[in-house]
Amino acid sequence: MDANQYCWDAYEKLKNTPDGKWLPLSRSLERYLPEEYIAEMKGIADGASIEYDKILFLNTLVTISEHGKCFAFSFRQTESNIITVRQIDISNKIPLWKKMILYIIKPQKGYGFAALLNPGWVSGETGMNEKGITVSENNIQIQQTQWDVTPIDQLSRKLLQYSKSIDDVGMILRRLNAYPAKLIFASSKKTASIFEFANNEIASIDMTNGYLAMANHACMIPSKNITSPSTRRLNFGNRFLEKNRGNMDIQKAIELVRTPRISWRWNPVVHNRQSIIFSPATLDFWIAIPPESDYIPASYGPYVGFNLMQELSGTGHEPNPESFPAY
Repeated sequence: MDANQYCWDAYEKLKNTPDGKWLPLSRSLERYLPEEYIAEMKGIADGASIEYDKILFLNTLVTISEHGKCFAFSFRQTESNIITVRQIDISNKIPLWKKMILYIIKPQKGYGFAALLNPGWVSGETGMNEKGITVSENNIQIQQTQWDVTPIDQLSRKLLQYSKSIDDVGMILRRLNAYPAKLIFASSKKTASIFEFANNEIASIDMTNGYLAMANHACMIPSKNITSPSTRRLNFGNRFLEKNRGNMDIQKAIELVRTPRISWRWNPVVHNRQSIIFSPATLDFWIAIPPESDYIPASYGPYVGFNLMQELSGTGHEPNPESFPAY
């Protein structure tokens, strides 16, 4: 209840607004949710003694309205393994600023996975599964016009839970007739892809030249609504990755995400809330522990390591290395 108070406040305000469309829209999206996720949301509602419609609202809100910033990239290390880095940027005025929970989820069907989520979410917003597939959902800055769509949180969860390859991610997505306006960045042990989709459009971009990066705009679908801050950020990241191609490693990746252009440290209000590094080949991952200051991005903190199989079943190794130092 405490973590999502700003959502509950919005819910109560909308509930008392006769011509408000968000709550009816939230309820209408339920018909496009997989039954297992509806059951999970009802379980959360019962367990937390929160009415189900509030949990449904929480789990459709990103599709209906949210417009945070994100950056993600993958690169091929010299030993051919892929490393993927995911960043989320939001205003430091939002209650979820620098707060996160690491969930280790063992579903009854599909693959076990780790996900960085907020309480009450049934989502795959940021995570890696036991097959080494990483998924992150990202904003695209294109207006939603079709609403016969699976909400992005539950769509990303399905991709994370049921994909054993990048081909699986693409196959699940291309079976749909309409899409929430978002980006999905996915990676595996050997490659990475960006999936752009909005309304009835979908396109993908595969890794070439040993790296792939995305910011908050589409590059392929016809309705691409490119904005200059996002393109400048992507161009900066691509220049860094190209310049260091052949000698990229995790230390270099951390150097990139600590630059002002990627961390957004220059912005007094919006900058990096989360920074996560995934190694799909080893199933190691590292999470930046954010500094206490509201004016220092999360990526400036130390990165603490985990191993997914160790967390899922106690059969994995310790992460190597165990951590990366703060800035």
